[in-house]
Amino acid sequence: MIEVTKDLPRSADGLQMDWLEVPFGPVFPGLPGGLKLTFTLDGDGVTAGQATSLVGMATEGDDFEEVEAGTFIEHLASAMPLAPVSYRLLACQAIEQAARVNDDPATTQARNSALERERIASHLGWLAQVGRQLGFTWLTHRASTLQLQVRDANRKRLVALEPALRALGTRLGRTPLLKARLKGIGVLPTESSDLRGPMARAANEGGDAWARLWQRLAEISASLDLIKGAGEPELPSLCDIGDVSGTGETTVDTPRGEARLSLKLEHGHVKSYKLDTACSHHIGLVEKLVEGRELGDALVAVGSLDLSPWEVAP
Repeated sequence: MIEVTKDLPRSADGLQMDWLEVPFGPVFPGLPGGLKLTFTLDGDGVTAGQATSLVGMATEGDDFEEVEAGTFIEHLASAMPLAPVSYRLLACQAIEQAARVNDDPATTQARNSALERERIASHLGWLAQVGRQLGFTWLTHRASTLQLQVRDANRKRLVALEPALRALGTRLGRTPLLKARLKGIGVLPTESSDLRGPMARAANEGGDAWARLWQRLAEISASLDLIKGAGEPELPSLCDIGDVSGTGETTVDTPRGEARLSLKLEHGHVKSYKLDTACSHHIGLVEKLVEGRELGDALVAVGSLDLSPWEVAP
């Protein structure tokens, strides 16, 4: 036996055995479709891991075939199925800035209300994934039901859903097994410059999966308050820009963090663009997050990042 195993890697427990490279995804319970994890396993421990996207779009287009501004907006929104409103707004704002269109307060308010509605729906979708991954069937059912009710709701309906949304947060806080499973899992360094959105805001509250859960619950409440004080949610649509040329750059705080878009407009057509998303930075955290962890903990840690594979270049 000594002769057979003498050249194999040595495990943390002193044993020598084969290390296996195992894929998880692109369809795996508790993780978004299109995300592929590749772990090197030493028994039930993860010695190395990485995440890749199989469905993302190119983040730069310097030589792509120019398209009419409205077509570009539809293309970007449809390419991001987990946050179409956010990226529609991002494209509208960048194009309008390039065209030097002045902001209309009423339009801005309606757009922001739609953005906050999408934030609530997105965080509920993440909660449903958490429930699926951890085996909390009630959480999966409740969060996904609320997500469907929120997604296209008007302001009055969103206000009516507030008690149910707050009750969900209360129940999560009273679920001791949930805290035991998430506390201390997936701790990220507070000094990391790659963190954006809920990830960055939770870093100062412990930086683990439990902190990220409560950060997203807090954002659901904050979004509800913003909607109550704003106008009716309205899907962003492009203002009349005419046959103009120019350059524009803007940032939108999507449910997963800040996304930035810069583009060049020529005679009402998008000539080139550059897109920077939160998930394109967060996906690089997987390698350090899973190294040396048990397999179950590693999968929970990755799930807590709320990665959207559509927002990462393949």
